[in-house]
Amino acid sequence: MSDQETMQTQPSLTTTEIMTIILGCEQILRFVQASPNYKQIEASERFSTSNDLRLGDAIQALFEIHEAILNIELYSQVEGQPNAFNDSLTA
Repeated sequence: MSDQETMQTQPSLTTTEIMTIILGCEQILRFVQASPNYKQIEASERFSTSNDLRLGDAIQALFEIHEAILNIELYSQVEGQPNAFNDSLTA
């Protein structure tokens, strides 16, 4: 499949949709993290990842990505530029 064909099959998401998905993923991961069963799994001696990551690291990464998007929008407004991400445009 060519790059052009791949681009045509990729979903077009607005900035609002992207941020909603990121926040939804973060909330789902927080729900899993709070689960007693998951806490037991993560506490196991056998629980290991190649970079010693925990679910909290993924939650933090999603939070920081969301904040970065908000900062881009804020700085664009402060600088008097039109919104950096117009929801009528696709990402």
